[in-house]
Amino acid sequence: MKHLPVFADALFYAAAAALLGFCLLRYFDAPVWTAAVVCILLALGVGVFVFLLESRTRTKKYLSAKQREECEAVLLHLALAPPEETAQLLQTALKKDGANAGFQDGILTVDGSPAELLFCMEPLSADAVARLIQRRGDKFRLYCNKLSPSAEALAQRFPIELIRGEEVYGLLQRTQLIPTPLLGAAPRKRHREKLKAIFQKRNARPFFVSGALLLVMSLYTLFPVWYLAAGSTLLLVSVGLRLLAPT
Repeated sequence: MKHLPVFADALFYAAAAALLGFCLLRYFDAPVWTAAVVCILLALGVGVFVFLLESRTRTKKYLSAKQREECEAVLLHLALAPPEETAQLLQTALKKDGANAGFQDGILTVDGSPAELLFCMEPLSADAVARLIQRRGDKFRLYCNKLSPSAEALAQRFPIELIRGEEVYGLLQRTQLIPTPLLGAAPRKRHREKLKAIFQKRNARPFFVSGALLLVMSLYTLFPVWYLAAGSTLLLVSVGLRLLAPT
């Protein structure tokens, strides 16, 4: 499904190139079959080029957006989960990643240094970092989602090793220990729910405008039958939504 927009774009540009090329060749009195063969080859070339080009760029954007969304969901889970459960999860991930991690008496240690876990909904404040320094001393590891600018400036004055949310997510992803199910994760919409969101009464107007524009364009295009069919279909859909669809 993620390649469907790429395929649609490739098909659109291929059809546009073929139509424009055919009209230009016929304008210069090229034979019909010659123009048709040239335009088919042109459409194939443009379609393959667009598909390969957009497949690469769209896949990168899709993956980065998907990973960013998953990272936010994982950090929310860590903020909502019990502290001991989070500490044990990180201990397992760190061990799997090659670090010397232990968990005893409610304290996580990594390579001999104590570790503090403060996964919060908001960026960690300087007051919270100051309280940790008072309790732990000035040398420890701090795992958190994000730090406020003042907390970042305070932590840099001491030998505190900061492990932020993106690094924690990378560790869990690398060791294949992302928890499932994630606490607070938004349920994925089903196809029926997506279709229900599209076919609502408030969407009757966009369907009507689109259909009307296609019908008007059929008066000026070289191949009006497709515009007539598509425009009529959209107008009927808009009428059906206006009459039957829920608000």
